[in-house]
Amino acid sequence: MKAFLLAAVVSTATLAPQAFAQGRNFEGFSVGANATSSSVGTDAKGLGVSDKFGDSSENFGLQAAYGFPMGSNGVLGLGGTYTLADFNAGNISSGSTAMKLKGKDMYSLYVEPGFLVNPSTLIFAKAAYISMKGETSIVGSTGGSENFDGLGYGAGVRMSFGKSAFWQFELTQSDYNAKTVSAINLKPSAFNRTIGVGFRF
Repeated sequence: MKAFLLAAVVSTATLAPQAFAQGRNFEGFSVGANATSSSVGTDAKGLGVSDKFGDSSENFGLQAAYGFPMGSNGVLGLGGTYTLADFNAGNISSGSTAMKLKGKDMYSLYVEPGFLVNPSTLIFAKAAYISMKGETSIVGSTGGSENFDGLGYGAGVRMSFGKSAFWQFELTQSDYNAKTVSAINLKPSAFNRTIGVGFRF
């Protein structure tokens, strides 16, 4: 799925110039900036730990996408996001073990089918390949790092204003695959609330 999403996003760079003509709102190339608040839960097993630990995280990210017309009321978006700040993925404390997991270099590649409710409002679903570098810090021991990837999914709404601007709100779930870091098996997940603003070109 990663290869498919990456190929789909990269292919937008090879479109002929006429493909960038704007037929209606939400078609064509766009960029955006987003603020996200996440409720995080990490399953941890190992070194006497077997539990799920929660945390919260707030961060900012950038977005780039291309919207393709699909029929009279549909738009298919292909895009990617990059998170600018670290992601708090769990504070683990059990007995003598105290660990903190942080996500760095977070990005996603996504497919986003949408439906135009009216000329200025788009509702959409989203499926994404997600990735981050997870780094652990352990009290009294050496931390470690591992690359986590997984799937994200959710839905949202996008509304245009002015000649080329839009705001958006979405709710998504991020589920990462389990990896072993510093002898502890970790499986992060997060429920994300995102609001952002963007511009079409």
